[in-house]
Amino acid sequence: MSHYPLGAGLEPPPGFHAVKRNFRLLAMDAIFYFCGLAFMDASTVLPAFLATLTSSPLVIGTLIAIRPAGIFIPQLWTAHYLSGRKQHKSFLIKVAAVSRVAITFFALILFVSGPKNAGLMLTGFILFYTAFWFSEGGAGVPWTDLVAKTIPERLRGRLFGLMQVVGGLLAMMAAWLVKWTLGPHGPAYPTNYAFLMAVSAMFYWLSLISLACVLEPEGPIENHNGGFWEYLGKLGKAFRQHSQLKLLIAIQLLVGMNGLSLPFYILYAEKVARIGGGMVGAFLFVQTAGSILSALITGQISDHRGPKSAIMIAVILAVLTPVSALMMRNAPGWTFGIVFLLLGGLVGCAWIGMTNFLLEISSPEERRGFIGLMNTANVPSLLYPVLGGLVVQFLSHEAVFALTALTGLIALLLCIILPPTRSPI
Repeated sequence: MSHYPLGAGLEPPPGFHAVKRNFRLLAMDAIFYFCGLAFMDASTVLPAFLATLTSSPLVIGTLIAIRPAGIFIPQLWTAHYLSGRKQHKSFLIKVAAVSRVAITFFALILFVSGPKNAGLMLTGFILFYTAFWFSEGGAGVPWTDLVAKTIPERLRGRLFGLMQVVGGLLAMMAAWLVKWTLGPHGPAYPTNYAFLMAVSAMFYWLSLISLACVLEPEGPIENHNGGFWEYLGKLGKAFRQHSQLKLLIAIQLLVGMNGLSLPFYILYAEKVARIGGGMVGAFLFVQTAGSILSALITGQISDHRGPKSAIMIAVILAVLTPVSALMMRNAPGWTFGIVFLLLGGLVGCAWIGMTNFLLEISSPEERRGFIGLMNTANVPSLLYPVLGGLVVQFLSHEAVFALTALTGLIALLLCIILPPTRSPI
């Protein structure tokens, strides 16, 4: 918190204690959240679980696509709903509670299911995953706006970095638990996955408790009293007039096309290297390590050199991740850890850089709408895992990795011409 230097006998500036408290609580919220997410990771744990219920890459890709659909579809409606409010933490808490209830019930379903109850487990997964991610989608706008209202600009990169570093360290510990749980000495199937979901639920509830303790100041009310479609028209006009926002959204869409390959890295490793269930946890450990390393670097870079630098690192990783997978055809199974190391780094860099960039180019009055617009613009990404499944089913894993690398190269070209938000310090 060196943004507020204090000398001997000096009083802290106004708002110092509230910022300090909120900084810690928001960090705890995200740290617990990321740790919970590690136990239901979409690139390792969940594809491995779904592979026990179906052998179709298309079905697995379609089910994983529930996540981006749930995240992005509610965003604009939420931004419009909150546009006439000065405070929205109560709405955030209610919506976020739905995801916690959903994963708790899914863990119970897996505990009572037998290994032959594939239909019950698949139905439970679809209901849980849909409720979970639509709840998280509804929470996205108010959570990001809450960070902007409570944390000064040049502390946000540090906050996001701290969230991912500490959350990542806990998630690395979680990876070893995943490795043991899914390995030969862990509980029998499906109790092993039930245990992982139960632990995940515990961390999500701790996250919600931390969030509920944040002190929320009042914010500006957007000058808009029309209906939803009128609101969309206003945002569309703002989008057309904002060159930085247009480029940022285009880069986000292209980087997001790593979703084409996301569920298939682990399945490709199982196919060509015949890795066991224990390696899933090992790869999750390495992926989390990549996220920690990237957060350590990009959090500081974003604060000192501006968020464009963090985005550039993410785009480079978006190219290197699928390229590394293409090089693993005849490699030993353990070398696939390189793929997951780069994948973890990509996720960390992209979130820190793009979120900070958006907050710095939007005014307090525009912020909620821009958050909703940017996230909803990602709706096409819900098709990425499905399209990836089609490419794998009718062509090959190598084809989907090559397509992902190509989109990353296009994002790199756009990132080069993206105007920075501010000068380095």
